[in-house]
Amino acid sequence: MKLWNHTPWVGLVIDSSANRLRHRCLCHGGERIHPNRYLMFGQWTVVTGSSLLPSEPNPRSLFWIWSTLSMSLLNPALLVGLGLAAIPILLHLLVRAKPKRLVFPALRLILQRQKQNTRRMHLRHIWLLLLRILVVVLIVIALTRPSLPAANYSLTWFETGTLCGIVILAWGTYWIVMAGWRQRSMARNLFLTRRTLLRGGLGLAAGLMSLAGVALPYSWRVSGEWKAPPPKIAENVPVAAVLLFDTSSSMGYRQSNLTRLQVAQKLALEQIGRMPSGSKIAVTANGDTGPAAFSIDSHAAQNRIEGQALNPRAVPLNERLRAILLQQEEDRLRVTAEQESIPAEKRQDRFVREIYLFTDLAKSAWHEDSLQLLRSELERLKWVGVYLIDVGIEQPTNVALIDLKLSRESVPAEGSTQLDVIVSSVGQIKQDQTLEIYVRDGDEPLRKSDQQSVTLESGTDARVSLTVPIGTSRFRQGEVRLSGSDPLDLDNVLFFTLQKISALRVLVVAEHRDVASYWLQALATLTDAKIMEYRTEFTTTDRVLEKDLQEFDVVFLINGRNPSDAFWTQLREFVDQGGGAGVFLGADSSARIEDSLRDVISPVAYHSQAALRLLPGRLEASLVHMPSRTIDLRGSQHAFLQRLDSFGMLADFGSLAVRRYWKVEPVQDAVTVARYGGLHGSPALIERRLGQGRVLLMTTGVDGLVWNDLLDQNSGPLYIVLVDQLVQYLSSHGSETLNHLIGDEVSLRWNREQIPKQVVVRMPDFKQLSLDLPAESKPLTLRNLTAIGSYAVDAVDKIADFQARFSVNRLDSESDLRRLEPGQLNLILGEGRCSVSRDPANLERSVLTGRIGQEMYGLLVAILAVVFAMEQFTATWFYRMDND
Repeated sequence: MKLWNHTPWVGLVIDSSANRLRHRCLCHGGERIHPNRYLMFGQWTVVTGSSLLPSEPNPRSLFWIWSTLSMSLLNPALLVGLGLAAIPILLHLLVRAKPKRLVFPALRLILQRQKQNTRRMHLRHIWLLLLRILVVVLIVIALTRPSLPAANYSLTWFETGTLCGIVILAWGTYWIVMAGWRQRSMARNLFLTRRTLLRGGLGLAAGLMSLAGVALPYSWRVSGEWKAPPPKIAENVPVAAVLLFDTSSSMGYRQSNLTRLQVAQKLALEQIGRMPSGSKIAVTANGDTGPAAFSIDSHAAQNRIEGQALNPRAVPLNERLRAILLQQEEDRLRVTAEQESIPAEKRQDRFVREIYLFTDLAKSAWHEDSLQLLRSELERLKWVGVYLIDVGIEQPTNVALIDLKLSRESVPAEGSTQLDVIVSSVGQIKQDQTLEIYVRDGDEPLRKSDQQSVTLESGTDARVSLTVPIGTSRFRQGEVRLSGSDPLDLDNVLFFTLQKISALRVLVVAEHRDVASYWLQALATLTDAKIMEYRTEFTTTDRVLEKDLQEFDVVFLINGRNPSDAFWTQLREFVDQGGGAGVFLGADSSARIEDSLRDVISPVAYHSQAALRLLPGRLEASLVHMPSRTIDLRGSQHAFLQRLDSFGMLADFGSLAVRRYWKVEPVQDAVTVARYGGLHGSPALIERRLGQGRVLLMTTGVDGLVWNDLLDQNSGPLYIVLVDQLVQYLSSHGSETLNHLIGDEVSLRWNREQIPKQVVVRMPDFKQLSLDLPAESKPLTLRNLTAIGSYAVDAVDKIADFQARFSVNRLDSESDLRRLEPGQLNLILGEGRCSVSRDPANLERSVLTGRIGQEMYGLLVAILAVVFAMEQFTATWFYRMDND
């Protein structure tokens, strides 16, 4: 098969039957002649010689040439319709308009007018002919449904501005020139001729400027985007697809009796049914931590999809998506490494790489700190197609319970605790809401104990306070429920656990009783008010060795002048076995003592080896600061400070004026809880954990107004709350945390003298877990708890009397149904990097675009409409008679 130009010196010889190109001798006038020169250009051979005869082209060769281009056609056979472009030519030759005959006395003027009119009509003939040919060509090409590689085919802002500028410049030039001609005395026929030439010239100039300023940069940009994605892939090439499901609590939102997760599962099942044969599929969720395993068994993939369930302990979507991208890269390297017989530079992946993310676009499912890592991986691995399927509700409606707080989790007998909870609303909701409390003692069934009504406006929050009394058993567990129902029912209940404890035994040690009088008075006030029951004893530093410290829960040392090494050793053994110790460094500053303003603490007594085995810091100097300093609590997440924050006293403690304090150097294993005057200031609170207990050191006084304003009347109940929460925190019983959030580690303590060998953990989802415990007296730590609700832990052997109860609640962010905006999604994934779909048809179009290229049918139809409008406009003006 031969195909060449009809020029006498250039020929192109193609032999496609042998699937290769070769050159031949050409014949002219029956004689065989040899070509003068052969030029090879890739797949083309250009032959130059003295003469060439055209040969009949093979139609199959035309399609072979078309297939070498980057464009692909869904209906290539319709290209034969390009022959219809000859119809406008025949119409113009047969029915073209003729010049109007004019009768004038002067024959010269008639002939001149005839020539001008003929030239003007000839120009209009050309424009109209070209537009009509272009209409037919565009119709034929549009019916073939061509597709190009995926790229951004829309004009950028710069290209659009340039095009508008060219149009404005051409239009402005036209009207300026026309205004100038109208002011001059000019014959009508000359004016019309010049106007026609001006229109043609400006149109040609505007076209050339558009070609240079818009079309060429546009083609360069699009061709650059063609080179970045993977080469064009046939639709039936196998796919390595990972289906990633968002299983956070917000996916439980129900509409039309379907949760968002169920809608996602339905779409996923439809999508895997459309995948080519030989594809391998992996199904995973953001609640999973391991790699997603590929499988060629579609039934196994369907079972994995149908088995997806909500997981309130889901990891951020961006972190999981990044892990899936890296897994696709590893699998691709593994596939190409198997092609050992092929050179490394010619190895190709046998699969199309795709990731399908099914999510409701809730902001709470994404973690802002690691978004840049995901975006950099998406930029690097452009050969992985990412398709985001949005199954969320654009305007959700919901009422949720969040931010559960208990005034205390350990409650004395016949005591009670205050439970605070926030009722949050989104969208148009029912204003009257009712909260109900259900409790149970031990293993009894739940029973309703109280309820309270609250009025909510749409989109507002309200805090509700409820009183929960302690029960007859050691533990009381309960639920706070929102009566009624809404589309998201997972956040309509919160769980809590309370513990009844006996009176805490507290020993206060000081040089004189007056030094500890304020501390002792605060403990007595808490007991009298039945807020907490404390059994308090006082002793002096010189008689403390007469006490058996194991009989107490907490020991406080206030301004000890010169404690002995025996006392330090005894206190260290007490802490190792689970006791709590608090040490305060001030001065004997009570106004009822003569040497009230004298610093009586001996630093030497705090520098001994016995003291340093217990204390979290080494004393260096007593400092006086004028003006006073405050305690910096910024960024501190310490458990003791969180206790103060739950009572609203953290801000007061942070603004406390401190005039004197001891400069202390923390030991190696100590933790600085707070500092004075900034991040690099001297420590104010230092903690050290020893064995099963802990020691807390405060470097300023708690016995008067000389060192600080802790006892100032303007401080309000700060001193009382500080004493109460410090005893609770240091006590091994009162410091137990019974209410946790999903993902927290739960630490359980037991009696030092009765350590169970085996325990069973009963979970709220009716599952049980048996654990064998080591002989060491370390706390039991439970990790990776995924069920929301109340837990029970009991010893299997009845010899060890061990019981533990706790509750686990979801994160408050799980109730945040705010959605990501398109701009925020572009910041996370990159603009244009991910295709977003909301229905199966849109998803299918996006996938086909990613696999076989972007279909240009819509763009061609739009261009066709513009060209057709121009043709109609030109035809109307062409046949309109110019008035004299």
